[in-house]
Amino acid sequence: MSALGKLFSQAPQRGLDLRFFGDFVLEGDAQLKAVAALYGLPAEGIDPDMTLGAFIAQKVGGAPIVGDQVEWNNTHWTVAVMDGNKIGKVGVRFPEGSRPGPGLFL
Repeated sequence: MSALGKLFSQAPQRGLDLRFFGDFVLEGDAQLKAVAALYGLPAEGIDPDMTLGAFIAQKVGGAPIVGDQVEWNNTHWTVAVMDGNKIGKVGVRFPEGSRPGPGLFL
């Protein structure tokens, strides 16, 4: 259960409207294999031991900044918060009409 709890962000900072970044906001240090399993996303061809933040940074290519977006498995992933040079939080937006997994709807 603690692994599932680790995937989802703590309460957003006051004044920071994370809904702009997607349907859900996940921690950047969540394991990519756990995120893929939670949402039923295929994980072929990726390093499952990579963190979500590292995966997004790799897809962005270069130094990520807040607002950078990538698409993976028909899902939009947006850098929501940076923690120094690492991605701290990632917004997830699913295709219209679908919202797989339990998640925390904002």
